[in-house]
Amino acid sequence: MSNDVADRILQLAVAAIDAGGEAAIRVNDIAAEAGVTPPALYYHFGSRDGLVVAAQVSRYSRQVLEDATRLREEVAKCTSRDELRTTLVDTWTRVIAQRGVSRWARTSALGSAYARPELEVALAKAQDDLIASLSAAIEPCLDKGWFRPGIDLVSAVAWQHSVLIGRVTIERGQTLVDRDEWNRLTLEAFLHAFFGS
Repeated sequence: MSNDVADRILQLAVAAIDAGGEAAIRVNDIAAEAGVTPPALYYHFGSRDGLVVAAQVSRYSRQVLEDATRLREEVAKCTSRDELRTTLVDTWTRVIAQRGVSRWARTSALGSAYARPELEVALAKAQDDLIASLSAAIEPCLDKGWFRPGIDLVSAVAWQHSVLIGRVTIERGQTLVDRDEWNRLTLEAFLHAFFGS
């Protein structure tokens, strides 16, 4: 079996969870849709639970990994601190405005880890990988002195990342919070954290 088969199975499992939660993962249905037998699915993921864990990790990671790749490409084009600042503001603004569905999927995956040690460990590793990837995307700018002196880049990225996930609390249902003001305050805090006053 190729990685293409495993990827196809994984994407079908992600789509099933997105559409109907973990209960929607039916091994026989996913195997049939992927054009394989259930033993082939088990070969790649070990069990239904192994498939669920892999799908939840994918739901948690996929958008941020794409964002990190794009960020790395955009940051590589920066030739000054001001260009970096503009690039990061544009990136943060885009992520704040356009990632509501991704944030909901990510918080859903985190909620699924409650009392499930295997999933919790897998998501913690995915989180570490995401923070490392995002930090690596902007680390060359740290070496150039474009961030505020003394910044702990990994901690700053982890904090920034958690704030963005936390936006889901004002994206679901009715809220008294002015979303535009939340966005403004968030960008102001990010700029201060990374660039200083």
